[in-house]
Amino acid sequence: MAPPPPPSRLPPTSSSLGVPSGAGSLAPPPTTTKAPTKSKKREKVALAPGHSPLDWAKLKSSGEDLRGVDTLTRIPPSVLKRHNKRDDAWSAFNGKVYNITPYLAFHPGGEKELMRVAGRDGTKLFAATHAWVNADFMLDSCMVGFLVPEPSS
Repeated sequence: MAPPPPPSRLPPTSSSLGVPSGAGSLAPPPTTTKAPTKSKKREKVALAPGHSPLDWAKLKSSGEDLRGVDTLTRIPPSVLKRHNKRDDAWSAFNGKVYNITPYLAFHPGGEKELMRVAGRDGTKLFAATHAWVNADFMLDSCMVGFLVPEPSS
């Protein structure tokens, strides 16, 4: 019995791969008629020296008190609403309330943008603009409590 022929050292051709005729184009299939939508460009601001994401990570791990409270508490919306100033800003994300005051100067979109959620639940806005960001990890050292419904009277 004769040995099998040696394998070809040439690159495969479309006919040897079984590619249907007319399918060699990189153009979208003819059923695709809608052009891709343009996404809104994210606005970033120039941060002051010492306020990069790495600087924030260093501050978080420094042991400095970024919470501003001794213990985690249950926080109703009426209490959250009072913390809406630049020097005292809290916001809720996914049921957790954070003191965002120390993070304001580190926010890549600027303080003004982050102040939009000061004193309120920012979950929807955060999800719409930062779906890929882990808020729990980024703000864990700033957590002050849990958002709860208003107590019934």
